[in-house]
Amino acid sequence: MSNGLKITGAILLFMLLIVIGAQVYGFAVQESRLGGDLTDIEARLTKAQADAASLQADSQYLANPANLEKELRARFNYKKPGETMIIIVPPATSTASGTR
Repeated sequence: MSNGLKITGAILLFMLLIVIGAQVYGFAVQESRLGGDLTDIEARLTKAQADAASLQADSQYLANPANLEKELRARFNYKKPGETMIIIVPPATSTASGTR
């Protein structure tokens, strides 16, 4: 094997190592980014599951007609026909200071 062929082989091997190193670095950066994305998605999934459980509990609670009526009365001042309703409004408080 001649010296020129050895040098050419060494240069090609060096270039191949540079290309492989660049690929490994690219994969490491991509893995880091995807790891952050996965953490974000897992957090959003956990929140969505908690929201779904809360909605399911609310749905079961409101499935009972007595509970539904109670909520309608509390939230929307619902009244049955013929019923009278008195709405008590708390007195307004003044937050202005009376300094001279």
